Amino acid sequence: MFFDPFVIASQTGERIPVQIVPATVANLSATKGDPKWQTDWSSDYLSDPSIEKFAVKVCDGALIGLGAYQIRGKKAYVYIVYMESAPHSNQTMKPQNERSYFGIGALLIAFGIKYSIDHGCRGDIVFDAKTDELARHYESDFHAIRIPSENS
Repeated sequence: MFFDPFVIASQTGERIPVQIVPATVANLSATKGDPKWQTDWSSDYLSDPSIEKFAVKVCDGALIGLGAYQIRGKKAYVYIVYMESAPHSNQTMKPQNERSYFGIGALLIAFGIKYSIDHGCRGDIVFDAKTDELARHYESDFHAIRIPSENS
């Protein structure tokens, strides 16, 4: 399957090609440094060996996002355990006019679909929205369908 990942540079609107690669221990540890990410990606929860973690990097190797994926339901679907943009592009940490890149979340969802297809799960993905506002965003912008959560 062809997949040409990119994000958008906020200052120029230019498409910036990115690589999505297995996350390294250094990538995960960087979330504890300065600037601090919202989540410690080296936590026990995200260290579960059944969760595969991927790093999104621009051409100079700078880390701009992380995604965690897990095959569930006897290969029925891929659960996007967590995804996060680096602090310089995270919309909850930076005002829109100060963000470096846009589209990291959409890219990580698209990668989840590819990951699902590549692993025999027909492109089916499931993920939880952190807030009701995000759930509405996923519904309107990505045509996501709300289903009851495992935690509800």
